Amino acid sequence: KFPFCEMLIIGEEMSKLKDLKLKYYLKIKQKYPDAEYVYRIYKTNNLDFHINNKLKSLKFFSRLISANKRKKDVTKIPFPRNTYNPFLTHTCGKNYKLSTTEECKALPDTKLLSRKEPVELVKELSKYDIISFDVFDTLIFRPFSKPTDVYTVLELKNKIMNFSKLRIKAEEMARKNTCKPNYEIDIYDIYEEVSKRCCLRKDAYKQELELEKQVCYANPYMLEVFNLLKKKKKKIIIISDMYLPSGFIKELLEKNGYSGFDKVYVSCEYGYGKASGKLFEIAEQDYSKYKKFVHIGDSEDADIKGAQKAGVEAYHYEQCNKFGNPRRPYAVLSPVSAMYNGVVNNYLHNGTNNDSARECFGFLYGGPIVAGYCEWINEFTKNNNLEKICFIARDMDIFYKTYNKHYRMFDNEYVSTSRISLQECLWADFTDEVIRNTIAPRTDKGYTIAQVFAELNISFLLRYCVDYKLNEKTFLLNSNLETLSDLIREHKEEIAEHFKENEEAAKQYFKEKIDKAKRVCFADLGWQGSIIGYLRFLLVEKWNLCDEVKGVLFGTTKGDVSINLISRGDMSAYAYSHIKNRDLVKQDWNLEFLQILILESLFTSTENSLIEYNWNSKTKKTEFLTAGNNPNKKTISEFHTGMMRFIDEFEKHRSKLRDVLPMSAVDAFEPLNLILNFKEYIALVIGDMLDTPNQLAGIGIKIEKYVPLGEIMLEKGVISKWPL
Repeated sequence: KFPFCEMLIIGEEMSKLKDLKLKYYLKIKQKYPDAEYVYRIYKTNNLDFHINNKLKSLKFFSRLISANKRKKDVTKIPFPRNTYNPFLTHTCGKNYKLSTTEECKALPDTKLLSRKEPVELVKELSKYDIISFDVFDTLIFRPFSKPTDVYTVLELKNKIMNFSKLRIKAEEMARKNTCKPNYEIDIYDIYEEVSKRCCLRKDAYKQELELEKQVCYANPYMLEVFNLLKKKKKKIIIISDMYLPSGFIKELLEKNGYSGFDKVYVSCEYGYGKASGKLFEIAEQDYSKYKKFVHIGDSEDADIKGAQKAGVEAYHYEQCNKFGNPRRPYAVLSPVSAMYNGVVNNYLHNGTNNDSARECFGFLYGGPIVAGYCEWINEFTKNNNLEKICFIARDMDIFYKTYNKHYRMFDNEYVSTSRISLQECLWADFTDEVIRNTIAPRTDKGYTIAQVFAELNISFLLRYCVDYKLNEKTFLLNSNLETLSDLIREHKEEIAEHFKENEEAAKQYFKEKIDKAKRVCFADLGWQGSIIGYLRFLLVEKWNLCDEVKGVLFGTTKGDVSINLISRGDMSAYAYSHIKNRDLVKQDWNLEFLQILILESLFTSTENSLIEYNWNSKTKKTEFLTAGNNPNKKTISEFHTGMMRFIDEFEKHRSKLRDVLPMSAVDAFEPLNLILNFKEYIALVIGDMLDTPNQLAGIGIKIEKYVPLGEIMLEKGVISKWPL
C-alpha cells in the first residue's frame, strides 16, 4: 500500500549492510522487473543528478514500483525535472543490427541505417505548434568527417604550419579567458586569440566564414522535411550552439534553400547553450502562446537531453559521420580522405539514398580510384609535354566518360583496341612475343592445334603440320609447344601477309584517332603494359603516325615487360609498380588476385571484346570483329552508375578545393584495401559475373560457356565454397 515507506525502510537497511542492499535490490528486480529496468536506465543517463539527489531518485523509484504493481506502462512515468528521459526521445532513423555487422564493416552501409521517409517524419512533426531545428549535421552538412577539418583546409590555403591545432587551441583559450556568461564566445573572440599565436590578423575570421559558405551544403533529407513543414504553414525556428553569429547562420541557411523560418537562436548571442536547457527555455518564453514544442538535432547531449531538461520534446537525427566513420578508411587520414569520408557518410546515411548493393560498391570503392587516376593522367600528360590522351577500351570506358565530365584538360579520344587485335599486326616483328601471349597460354587447356589456329585466325597454317610431325587434332601441350612455335617462326611472313588488310585497317583507325597530335598519352588499367609497348612500336616506328607514345597504367605486375617499359621511361603507373607503392599490393597471393579481380570487374565495359580490325573496302572505313554478347551488362551498369554518382557528388565539393586536396594513389586505393579480407562479401557482389574459364585475352572467341567469378574464386582458393 505504501511503496514509498517501503523504499525508505529498504534505503535505511541498504546503508547499514551492503549484502542486505543487494538482497533487497534483487528481490525488487525479481518482483518489479519493469520498474527496475527503467530505474537503471534513469541512473545510467543521469548519474550526477542521482548522486546529488538521492531522495528524488528514491521517490522516482517508488512511483515506478507503484506503476509496475498496477501493470501500467512504467516508461510513461515522468522523470525528475532537469534529467534526461530517453523514453521520450523520438528518432528519425533506425539501426539494423545485422548478424555480420561486427565481422564485416564493409557491408553496404545503406542496409545498416534506415531513416523514416520524409513524409512520415513530417506527419509526426505536424502535431507540434513550434518546430525547432539544429543547424550543423542536421540541416547543413560539411563535406568532411569532422567539423575541425575546415581548419585543415585553412591551414593548406594559408600555408601556416599546424594552424588546425592552433585554431582549436585558440577557441579553447578564448573560452577560458572570456568574461562572457557560460563561456559562450563568438568567432571574433576566437580570432582575437588566433592573432596572438600566428601571423594572421584578427579579421582573418572572414576567411573562415567564406570557406564555410563555400563548402557547406543542404542535407537533402532535412531540406525535404523543412519544405513540407513550410507547406503546412508550421512555425519553424532555428536553435544552434555556435560561435558563428545568427546573421551568418541565416545567410548560410538561405543560400542552401532554407527560407521562411521565424527566428534564429545562437548560443554565442544569448549566453546560454542547448545542453543546459536554457537556450530552449528562452525560445519557449518567446513562443509561450504555442502549446507544443519539438526540437530536431543530432547531438544526444545538446539537442536531446538539453531539450528535455527544458521540457521540450526532441527527435534524434543520428549524425551521418558518427554512424559512418567507423566504416571508412582510417589507416591514412589525409585531408582528401577526410573529405571522402564526410561526403560518403552524408550521401549514404542522410535518409534519401536508395542505391543498390552494386551501385553502393561502385560508389564506395571504384569512385575514388576513378577520381584520383583521372587527375593523375592530367598531371602525367602535362609533365611529359604530351598533346593528346587516348583512353584504351574497354577498361577505360568509365574513366573516359568521367574525364570529359569533370577533369578535361587535354584533347582526348576513346580508342578501341586489345592485345590480340594488335598482335595481328606484329607477327613478323615480334614473333616470339606473340607466341608467348597467344599460343603458350593455351597449352594444357584442352585445346587442339586446330582449335588454337582457328581462334587466332591462322587456320591456313594447318597444311604445314605434317611437315613438323604434328596432327591438327593433337592437343596443344607443353611438350609440343616448341615444335609448333618453329612452324610459326618459319611462316611468320606468310602470317603477316595474311593479316595485311587487318593491319592497314588498324593503321587507318589510329591515324584518325591521333589526328594531328605528335606526342600521345595512352591510358589503360593494367597490368603488364604490353599494349603500351605494342602501340609505341606500331605508331612511332612502324607506321610513323606520331613522334612519341607514352603510357600510363593504374597499376602493374612485377613482370619483365612492365619493369622494362617503366625503366626506360615509356610507361608510368599511378597506384603501384615495381618502383612505387608496392605496399599497396598485398603479398598474400589470394589478396593480390582478389585486388585485380575487383578492379577488372569494376572497370570493364558493357561493350564486347575487340578481336580484330577489318577494312571495309566499300565504305573505306575500319570495322571491328568482336566477341559474343557481353553477359554482364546489367551488373557493369550498376557499378558504373555508382562510380559516376560518387564523382558527381565528390567533385561538387572537391572541385573548389582541388588545388589543396589532390587525390593521391594511397588515398584512392585505401577504401578498396579496407575490404579485401571480407572475401565472402566481395564474392556476393561480383561472384555471379560471368567470364571465360581461362580468363585469357582472345581465348574463347566463339564462347559457348561462361563460368561465374565465384567459381573461379573457389578454384583459386580465395573462398571456401560457392555458391554462398
